[in-house]
Amino acid sequence: MVSGKSLKDAVKKSADKLAKNAAKGAETMKKATVGKYSNSKNLKDHKHCRECGKMISPSTDGLLCKSQECIDKFEKNLKVKKQLRLWMIVLVIAILGGNLFQMGII
Repeated sequence: MVSGKSLKDAVKKSADKLAKNAAKGAETMKKATVGKYSNSKNLKDHKHCRECGKMISPSTDGLLCKSQECIDKFEKNLKVKKQLRLWMIVLVIAILGGNLFQMGII
């Protein structure tokens, strides 16, 4: 049987170790990013294509690059999302309608 004090000490030791590791990781990330991103003059304003991730101009209206492949993928995904949304609505109506009919409300 584990005593309450030893369990409390083990939990405190684990928490202290986690806090120390988190602080160490935060400091490491801070050091790693200071040199890369501290000078915003080195970074150009840009966006990324939603499909392929390539860099595109910030003045571009859309979220896609001009690649026909990305445009086709986007349109296909949009069509699939619309169909899925429609089927979800039909399913909810079928379930609710069946339950309401069974209860004698309709």
